[in-house]
Amino acid sequence: MKRTLLIFLSLALLSAPSLSQGDSLGPQVDITDEEGRTVSVSQSPERIVCLTPAAAEVIYALDEPHRLVGLSDDCTIPPALLEKERVGRSGREADVERIMELGPDLVIAKTGGLFSIEHEEQLAGYGVPVLRYRALSIDTLVPMIEGLGLILDREEEAREMMTFVGGYSDVVLSRTVGISKDERPGVYFMSMGHFDWTASCESTGHDRIVAAGGNNLAEDLLGKVPHVDMEWVIERNPEVIVYSMPSSQYRGSTPTPEEMAGKRDEIIALAGFAEIDAVKAGRVYVVDINMASGLAEVVNMLYYARWFHPHLFEDIDPRAVHEEIYRRYFDMEMEGISHVYPEGAAL
Repeated sequence: MKRTLLIFLSLALLSAPSLSQGDSLGPQVDITDEEGRTVSVSQSPERIVCLTPAAAEVIYALDEPHRLVGLSDDCTIPPALLEKERVGRSGREADVERIMELGPDLVIAKTGGLFSIEHEEQLAGYGVPVLRYRALSIDTLVPMIEGLGLILDREEEAREMMTFVGGYSDVVLSRTVGISKDERPGVYFMSMGHFDWTASCESTGHDRIVAAGGNNLAEDLLGKVPHVDMEWVIERNPEVIVYSMPSSQYRGSTPTPEEMAGKRDEIIALAGFAEIDAVKAGRVYVVDINMASGLAEVVNMLYYARWFHPHLFEDIDPRAVHEEIYRRYFDMEMEGISHVYPEGAAL
């Protein structure tokens, strides 16, 4: 009898939309997420599960980390987030049952197939709204900050953050927008830890290169992440090589200079690469993949701009900007933490 009553109560709760968590939490706000969907979310949700590193970072930076009750394993910056409950390796592999056990008022997932429609429908059945962000560019980061500021009732802090990020982005664009293609260095981007994966004009990697004043040598290739052979790279003779280092290739939450230097040495030692202009000039750079989202995206942009056009950006120190982000938003120093190698630009 007791078991039957419990089952009946559970079914009754699931079938009653008027009792959704959103309705019990007060005022709702309509947020347009990165996929262009308008989602009604309770303002100041008490319990947020976040599967998007950039969003977790911004929530922390808006001084609301206590609202984060569950994170995916890739939410590692700032390191204080490592103390939070984990709900799966990534958004794609999230444990929806564990998420529901945490009783979230809001789930923030990644865009597209990085969080399945089936999972979202499961959560919707329990009255839990899902916002989707990835924030791999300034153009998507800034609206996400604005939306999260509204949700968390931190609009003033969000505006300040948007001004900070947008200000440095505007500096880069104002100096690179008029650079002709002939003056832009040829850039070969090694995507997601692979020497032979790169970025076409369909990718954010391409947008990042162009915004910083570079010429993406793979822009006309088919597919967002086309595969090439090393002969193709040698023939194109890039003036700059940028390697994106995934977290699977380093031991800690951030790579060490030694780990990045070792990967750079591997690139330089590839057959035939000794004759490439980028290698001859020492313009081979390794970047932590986590620099490609969140507040570090603007720092990433500054590094690219300084590497591509060192004389145009002599007055800007990307490391100093990154240190300011750590101090201002994470209340910590960057001492002993590295995200790029080498940090200086070859002049």
